[in-house]
Amino acid sequence: MFAIDLLVAVAVAYAAAVLFFFARTLTMWPRSMAFALLSVLVLGGAPMTIHGHVLIRCALAIAMIIFVMHMWDLHLDFGRASRLRLKDYAVWLGDYGWSVARVANGYGVELSWTQRGRDAAYYLGGLCLVSVLVAGAFRVDWQGHSFWLEHAAKSIYLSAWCVWAYNANTALWRLAGGPAALFTVAEKNVLGAHSPAEFWRRWNRPMYRWLLENVYKPLGGRQYLYLTGLVTFALSGLLHEYLYAVTFRCVSGYFLVFFLLQGVAALLTRRVQPAGPRVIPAIGLTFAFNLLSSVLLFLPINERLPVYVNAVPKWLYLW
Repeated sequence: MFAIDLLVAVAVAYAAAVLFFFARTLTMWPRSMAFALLSVLVLGGAPMTIHGHVLIRCALAIAMIIFVMHMWDLHLDFGRASRLRLKDYAVWLGDYGWSVARVANGYGVELSWTQRGRDAAYYLGGLCLVSVLVAGAFRVDWQGHSFWLEHAAKSIYLSAWCVWAYNANTALWRLAGGPAALFTVAEKNVLGAHSPAEFWRRWNRPMYRWLLENVYKPLGGRQYLYLTGLVTFALSGLLHEYLYAVTFRCVSGYFLVFFLLQGVAALLTRRVQPAGPRVIPAIGLTFAFNLLSSVLLFLPINERLPVYVNAVPKWLYLW
């Protein structure tokens, strides 16, 4: 029964997302109304009916977010000579790595099939190795160590796992013939980011591109820098809040605080360009800031799933 409910939920949400394709020729207000109604059906209908394992609910919530992201991208693509046909749109809906249809570069379509096969083997092998390291980090007896050391080890390994898992998915998607962007690129490694602003230009490239083209620029971009910047980070926070709410059936608020904090830091450091001996300290400070602030992401998860062995310091809780 659960499997049937899950299939029905995904089918209804997917059908609603596909249906929006036929609204693309409408004028602004009717198209906006169609987007609002169908996105409510996608985000609010299917996920709330599933009561299975948290990982299944998490995967379902991610799928719903991807659907709505693509619907919004198509909504803004009105009048821009979109290259998508119905068949392309139907495939594109499930491809998170192809986040913006009207941007053609960086999706790996120019790679040979041999190179795609090599990339798939490389990232799958790396994912297996990182998975072993993550499992090892969670098997360590952390009771004899400080909370911050435990948090540092687990957050670093989990972040690495997310990068490799996503890149493995991208490589497989490319191998299947679909365009998809990597989570990060080697020439812009996130560990080399010298400021929060630079970090977010490198982290999660598909989401960065989507937010840039579909939120930041339409709101005015640099003309209203602080407003558009904070709104962009706030929206990212709300998407993560939705993911948490569907997965754990409760509201957090910590994700929104985290992304607003990061948004402020990114805006304040947007012009930081260290050179010479200042580069290494800048990289170290950025890494430390991200490591400390990431506690806000793990606190609500730890309330539902035991992430830490050590007790979390009470002063870290905001409410």
